[in-house]
Amino acid sequence: MRPRLKGTLLLLVAFALGVIGGAVGFGVYQTRFGDWRAPRGAARFQERILSRLTKELGLRPEQRQKVEAVLDETSQEFAKLREEIGPKFRDIRNRTRDRIRAALDAAQQVKFDEVAQEWERRAERWRDRGARPDRPDRKAP
Repeated sequence: MRPRLKGTLLLLVAFALGVIGGAVGFGVYQTRFGDWRAPRGAARFQERILSRLTKELGLRPEQRQKVEAVLDETSQEFAKLREEIGPKFRDIRNRTRDRIRAALDAAQQVKFDEVAQEWERRAERWRDRGARPDRPDRKAP
């Protein structure tokens, strides 16, 4: 086999193995952790914490109930905090984009606007994955 062909084949095999390894790793990650922001994901995340604490600390049933109540309560507090700070994050992001845009020429501004729109589409998809059923009106800024 010619050295050039052999090198090309080895490169393709290495690339394929990398893709397969990445896909397997991502699948394992999603199976184990999932999206904690999604309604099911948040509940699964909380259940994993509760199970681990039960196992590692040897929680009795009444202790497990108390810890579960604490986790439920704090998850609601975190949700409220996200609602409170969300507008502040959006304001900072918008000001940052405006300042970047001001540093660009007209042609760059057009391209930057396209990039920013793509960022928004991605952020919207991310937020939609984490939207809760009790908040169907959750939209991007």
